[in-house]
Amino acid sequence: MTAMNELVQEICRNVTRMVSDWENRQQAETGRAPSTEASAAWGEQAIIRAVEMASQVRMVDGRSPLTPIEEDQAIDEVRSQVFGLGVLDRLMADPGNENILANGHDNVTLVKVGGRRVPGPPLASSAQALDDLVRRLAAMAGRTERRFDDAQPYVDLRLPDGSRMHAIKTVTNRLYLSIRIHRHMTITLDELIGLGTIDPTLAHVLECAVRPPLPCSILIAGGTDTGKTTFARGLISAIPPDERLVVIEDNSELGLELDPKRAPHVVEMEVRQPNIEGVGGIGMDVLGRQALRMRPDRVIVGETRTGDEVRTMLDAMNSGHEGSMTTIHADSSLSALTKMQTLALTGSDALSMEASAHLISLVLHLVIHVTKLPDGRRAVTSVREITGAHGSQIQSIEVFAAGPDGVARPTNSGFSQRLLDRLRASGYDHVRALGDEAA
Repeated sequence: MTAMNELVQEICRNVTRMVSDWENRQQAETGRAPSTEASAAWGEQAIIRAVEMASQVRMVDGRSPLTPIEEDQAIDEVRSQVFGLGVLDRLMADPGNENILANGHDNVTLVKVGGRRVPGPPLASSAQALDDLVRRLAAMAGRTERRFDDAQPYVDLRLPDGSRMHAIKTVTNRLYLSIRIHRHMTITLDELIGLGTIDPTLAHVLECAVRPPLPCSILIAGGTDTGKTTFARGLISAIPPDERLVVIEDNSELGLELDPKRAPHVVEMEVRQPNIEGVGGIGMDVLGRQALRMRPDRVIVGETRTGDEVRTMLDAMNSGHEGSMTTIHADSSLSALTKMQTLALTGSDALSMEASAHLISLVLHLVIHVTKLPDGRRAVTSVREITGAHGSQIQSIEVFAAGPDGVARPTNSGFSQRLLDRLRASGYDHVRALGDEAA
């Protein structure tokens, strides 16, 4: 560790202690803890004072004081470690990094764009420092506080830049940290074409599928780290920005409030975890009922993982909110439907396989499957249209399937009249679609 690094760590310890003492005094004097913003503002002044003090101590010891450049560097480093993400700030700003995997504070692997894995620098000076960082982020992230302690030894949250972080301890021998970096917090269908995710033909179809007056309700499927959330943002970009969207997520991730045109008409809700006594939690089923009372044009469920989330989504689609959408973990567009039915068997208001097949076939129009290709690209590899139900079986046809390059191309099946009517109402041009494909 260099002399400057040692100095920064010493200043961090001093500032952390100063901020903690100030927060305790504020708690005692006012009866409540200061806000995060107030602590950060007071801490900014504490950092400046601590750096100046460190420079004076060097002079007293007969060493050269810090130069103005060194003082600015120290202030930035301390600010990042005490109130930011520390080393993570630098790693997440690197466009070549796609994932950060840490087994403890000092055993770090960076997954580069394309899948190559290389060693990374320590994320903190000690195991306790990394633990403190995660606890601070958990308390600040999202709309509801997330705990990270011995009683709740795992946490899943969105970082300030939109990236997804998961941490776990106690049940493991070290604190394990995983970060999936989100590079496209706002993205359009045209940009998805540029990334090789979809071709122009499918982009035209999907643009018509999500637009009024007869928008399609859509299920986006795929495995972990295949780009489901990014693709959902691309689809949502084609929805008129003045439509009222109510978003329900277990952990805030879509980040639609970052789009200034859409933000005034977006309501984002996040599941609230129970407190340390096990009470006060607000689940997806409750938020789903509240969403339907907010006069939404569409309801968007960030990810469907439980029976309650399936019912929330199906109830929304079945109550006049066509054009709603959700994501689900599944290996194919076909298995996504089976998983929806299986999940519907569970939860507080379970559906039989026959009932779920009938309801899904009535309200869901398209299943889109996203895959991470061997070269690292995320691409739509299948689009399936729901055509009906027979007993407990959902009937569907694959209207787009993976082509030679892995990206979905039109199949010979064609669309049903039901779907064609919807697409044409939003401007679908079959001749244009064929032209795009020919090009």
